[in-house]
Amino acid sequence: MFRARIFVFALLLLLPTVSATATFAAGEPTQSQPADLPLPSSLPLIDYERVLFPWIAKREYVGLGWNRDKSWRDTGPFVFNMSFGIHPAVRMYYSPEIMSWLENGREGAIADGAIVIKEMVNPPSAKYNEHHAALVEKYKDDPEKVAKEMADYAYDTGGLNWTVMVKDSQLSHGGWFFASVYFAGKDDMKARKPVIDNFQPPYSPPLGAGGDGMCMRCHASAAEELIFSALENIEGYPGEPLIFRVDESWRDLPKQQKPAFGVDLTTLIKAYLNDPHDPAAMRAAHVAAATASPVDQNPEFTAMFPGTGGVDITRANLQTLPSEWLDHVPARPNDTQHFLTSDNCLGCHGGLGGAPSGVTMFIKNGPDYGDGYNISEYGEWRWSPMGLAGRDPIFYAQLESEFALLDQAGVGDLSGNLGTTCLSCHGAMGQRQLEIDAHANPDLGLDGNNFKPEYVLLHDPLTLEEKDQQIADGTYPYHEYGNLAREGISCAVCHHIAPPERADGQPDYNKLDTYLMNGTTGVFRMNAADELIGPYSDVRQKPMQNAMGITPLHNDYIKDSEMCGACHTINLPNVDAATDQPLPGFTPAEQAILNDSAKNAVAFLKDEFGVTYREPLVQFQHSVEQATFIEWQNSEFADAGTAQSCQDCHMKSNFETLDGTVNIESLTTQIASIQDTNLPEVPNALPHEEIDVPFRDTYKRHNFVGLNAFMVKMLSQFDEEMGLGPKDPMTYATNGAQLALDTMALQARDETADVAIESLTESNGTLEAVVSVDNKTGHRLPSGVGFRRAFLEVRVTDGSGTQLWCSGCTNGAGVIIGPDKQPLKTEFLDFVPEGATEALYQPHYNLIDDETQVQIYEELTQNAKREFTTSFVHRVYHPKDNRLLPWGAAEPGTEAFVKRFGTSEVTAAFMKATMPEGRAEHDEGVKAGKDELTYKIALPSGVDAKDVTVAATLYSQAIPPYYLKQRFETAPNGPATQRLYYLASRLKTKGTLIEDWKLKIQGDSAQLR
Repeated sequence: MFRARIFVFALLLLLPTVSATATFAAGEPTQSQPADLPLPSSLPLIDYERVLFPWIAKREYVGLGWNRDKSWRDTGPFVFNMSFGIHPAVRMYYSPEIMSWLENGREGAIADGAIVIKEMVNPPSAKYNEHHAALVEKYKDDPEKVAKEMADYAYDTGGLNWTVMVKDSQLSHGGWFFASVYFAGKDDMKARKPVIDNFQPPYSPPLGAGGDGMCMRCHASAAEELIFSALENIEGYPGEPLIFRVDESWRDLPKQQKPAFGVDLTTLIKAYLNDPHDPAAMRAAHVAAATASPVDQNPEFTAMFPGTGGVDITRANLQTLPSEWLDHVPARPNDTQHFLTSDNCLGCHGGLGGAPSGVTMFIKNGPDYGDGYNISEYGEWRWSPMGLAGRDPIFYAQLESEFALLDQAGVGDLSGNLGTTCLSCHGAMGQRQLEIDAHANPDLGLDGNNFKPEYVLLHDPLTLEEKDQQIADGTYPYHEYGNLAREGISCAVCHHIAPPERADGQPDYNKLDTYLMNGTTGVFRMNAADELIGPYSDVRQKPMQNAMGITPLHNDYIKDSEMCGACHTINLPNVDAATDQPLPGFTPAEQAILNDSAKNAVAFLKDEFGVTYREPLVQFQHSVEQATFIEWQNSEFADAGTAQSCQDCHMKSNFETLDGTVNIESLTTQIASIQDTNLPEVPNALPHEEIDVPFRDTYKRHNFVGLNAFMVKMLSQFDEEMGLGPKDPMTYATNGAQLALDTMALQARDETADVAIESLTESNGTLEAVVSVDNKTGHRLPSGVGFRRAFLEVRVTDGSGTQLWCSGCTNGAGVIIGPDKQPLKTEFLDFVPEGATEALYQPHYNLIDDETQVQIYEELTQNAKREFTTSFVHRVYHPKDNRLLPWGAAEPGTEAFVKRFGTSEVTAAFMKATMPEGRAEHDEGVKAGKDELTYKIALPSGVDAKDVTVAATLYSQAIPPYYLKQRFETAPNGPATQRLYYLASRLKTKGTLIEDWKLKIQGDSAQLR
């Protein structure tokens, strides 16, 4: 049964050339001549488009006598007024280099400069072939008149546009430049003035690219040279082109003669009838999907954070990020490199959103193409914190603070060392590829020891003027690495990670200790550049080999939680701690283990890549700054019988909407959409067995979310400033960011914690409520970077809803306030009472009897001066860490710990980072995973306790007030810090998941019985 899954986007984005362009000949020379055009690799993209696109739009190739198709032809069936073709109606022109290759039996390599031009008009082809026949009859002795009127008909009636392939073996592994050429409107069409890319908002995919992944979706299935061209399609050669069914629904028939359409079918094809094959319409859809970024500041936010010291800037002075479509790095022409951008992957792994293309990796809930939820690998990764890590405005502001603090400490020369270390995860592809290339080819003059945050602002020069400017600035060699770094933890990172290994001379470590001593803090090993690992053994390898020179291989390590630990166990230096004694809480032996782990990383990076950027950092004492993976390892989630991996929780195999209207327990889908047997037949494709993509009933979504809704909200609300577009390039869905936020909301509600009021009693006008928080995650709550916090709001109201008492209530900026509605003195960790030596903070409580006391689950750290800090490298003292442990956590030195891990000193030293500190160190509930505390609430006189409701709610704050205050004050003149203030002060939270700057996890309420 025919199941069309045509890539409707083929229209706009230089899609698959499963056929080619169309044309109408005028007076043609007697011998075919090659095009006198530069190669794509000889010019920056926009300069090349300015040469190629007008040449195409004016149909200059017609005068060169190129061979062309015998007639207009369809690329799939046309029934019920809808085309099921990959492209619309087409007629193709072939340069002499293409013809030589075809006449040689499609053997060898196609010469550089070869061009295939696909003229495209609104389907079906019968319309144009019949019109041409009528013109021939009308102007029997005037073929030039026929050609002119036919051309006019195609331009005016057919909406003529083109997809083009230009061979250039220097561009990429595939060696083709793909382009889509069209007019923005009638006036531009009359002037033959095609659209040229400008990469301005609202961001839409580029019209031209080398090695374009969306075109490769189909072209990678070609048997040779990534094209399907066949002599039987071409005038003067024997054979007949493929013919697809065309019904009469396109004809302008009287109403009574038209085919009958059912209401459901009419609804189904409505989107298609809006002509999605028209690139101009598709680009207009990107404009329609765009929404204006907020411009007004939130007065409650600015009251808490006045924006002094230069941090508050105007939009005109804001440092913005390049378009996501400038994050383009294809596989290199000869030997592919390790790291490629996701646009190489999205064509096959980006989903399909409905008729006429079909549905793949998509949950459809409406009649139009793109109605529903894109759950493809690319679609969900794109809006996940991993996909946004390279553009994360919070991270870059943090880096600026770190650099400022290093300067204040007199060790500012370490900024490059620390920044490169941090970017080995946040900008993993760019940082790692730079050190690979610098080591492999010293003649390039690259510095692999300093990956500057400024590289993230770089992109391929689009014009010669931009290229000259980059050369003058000295940044030109680094633009490729900026393209890679902006993609954060992208496809090629996880699918290249290999297990850590013991180096020569190391002890005979077990698996866990080998990882702890060799695999943390972004120091991951990699498999070969031309291999990518995945969970399936029966994969179709040839299309990926054709497109990128990469072979997909089965490797179960992709399912191992340890792989995630590469960036989720972070062992960092403490630059202001004494270097001649262990950090507080560690023995000399334990400290040596953490330091040796850092030294092992230095040795590996030097041996493997010749870089020494971490070497200056090992002079300092190290400690674990983030411990999510080892928290999981020290829990029942890692135990046989109760095991749940990172992937089990953060790569869902089910789908549920927030309102519960859609609930699919297990997803079954193909994991790639290519030119396979589900699409209309094409000549010269690979054998069916090499392109028949199986359906998987073990599909894993790439949603990768935690609870950092604040960052996702910032990038989605300010997509113009952050270089992102709301419209998905494959499915056209515009709800990708909202899907990520809804997934976070579900995770918060169902999988993070249970909150219960265990008992509620009253005595002498005082309520006593016992409240519990039960950690349901496989790590601490909260986990990750140390400044995350979760807090309990316990609110008491009377029968009319009037608030009588509250611990943990906030204002609209997420600042916890007291009964006077003012911020608590503990909120910014900077209030030092007279006579005291440290700022006030909220300790861990077992009893709360005052509204100024709040149970906050958090890690608080201090520098060597006992000042509270959110720096990652000034974490000397830990006065508080009451984050809830996961169930089953075992304390080093106990019988339970030895039973789980044995007597390894390495494991014990690292696992100290998974234990509570401060008062919570002695709280058995926190250590067990379930905290209980008592609230004693004195009711106002005259209030009947039976009319009172007590509500307890747990909230999460990924970037709490004290964190923001420290950012805005530490480096107020830094462009990334100014950007964070700009976004945060204008962020709209009302009516969203993060209303009042807090995310609800769970809650409970009770009344006296």
